[in-house]
Amino acid sequence: MDVESVFENLPNFRQAGGRSLCNQEGRRIKDGLIFRSSRTDFLTQEEKLKFLRLGIRSIIDLRRKSEYERAEGSKVLDDLYPPHLLERGEAKEMKPSLRWGGGLRKRKKEKKGGSHPPPQEQQQGKGDTTEATDGGSGSCIKGKRYLVNLMTMDLIWYVFGQINFFVRYLSLLLVLVDWIFGCHLFVKFFSWALVNKQTLAMQYFDMLEYTKPAVADILRLIIDKSNVPVLIHCAHGKDRTGLIVAVVLGCLEVDDETIVEDYSQSEVTSFLVAGLAVIKDRVYREIVEQYGFKEEFTRADAETMREVLKMVRNKYGSISEYLLTAKFTLEEQKRLKDIFLEPADEGQRTE
Repeated sequence: MDVESVFENLPNFRQAGGRSLCNQEGRRIKDGLIFRSSRTDFLTQEEKLKFLRLGIRSIIDLRRKSEYERAEGSKVLDDLYPPHLLERGEAKEMKPSLRWGGGLRKRKKEKKGGSHPPPQEQQQGKGDTTEATDGGSGSCIKGKRYLVNLMTMDLIWYVFGQINFFVRYLSLLLVLVDWIFGCHLFVKFFSWALVNKQTLAMQYFDMLEYTKPAVADILRLIIDKSNVPVLIHCAHGKDRTGLIVAVVLGCLEVDDETIVEDYSQSEVTSFLVAGLAVIKDRVYREIVEQYGFKEEFTRADAETMREVLKMVRNKYGSISEYLLTAKFTLEEQKRLKDIFLEPADEGQRTE
């Protein structure tokens, strides 16, 4: 199947960096190995078969466990890519009781008849025995979905420490209110008090600074050949996904403007790319209405990623040097290049 497949219910899906991409040394990035998208929860059974023909062996899901559990949708891929929590470099499969749990708010919804049954029962039925195959070759793929939380405690405490004591105390009371009533007052309050006063680029850079162990864990997943080809996604395929893809492409020595263009493709809707425009209302609802972030945060402007890369280079000199501070070694970086880059002479001959 063509690597530029478009899915009606998987917006913002594309090959990271696009096809026939070369790095600054003239080495070609191999096609069909790394994809990016919004969340996969809404794929249909028909689209599931189309997805499997891409031969994707692992899904790196950058949402929090609770974010994944609360998300609506049939989640038809989870029987073939069972969810695993990746914490401190160790992946543990989520038990069914944890996948579909939800605490106080979930129990309230169940009493009102508003909960969603597990996708295996909702869409697939117990008799669904679809197998993932390696790009249509017929070999069975034993895939995994890795849930990697980029909202780490280091990042949360850093942000929390930027506000005064009174505001911190009030925000903690709002956490209790949120837990009881299922609202989002804590995040909305923080958005008003701090986050909306920063640029999106500043928030991206803070995430890179305070989630280094998680970033390194993600890259170690994709230097394991058994996990490749890989799909990377978050909720909308823009922010967390955009950052991780930028780091991967930067490690492969792709030039900054190509990385910027890849990020800003989330603003594009065409025959080959279904960007965020097709889910504009959902993105606005989940970013602005639900959490109180300013409307700027719903966009993927080229200047945002350009500024992030500038900040990284000003502090570290390069993506490679940044990764070294995350303890992702030069040997591991070389392994990443060996997997995703054509040999130097072969890549240059195709120019």
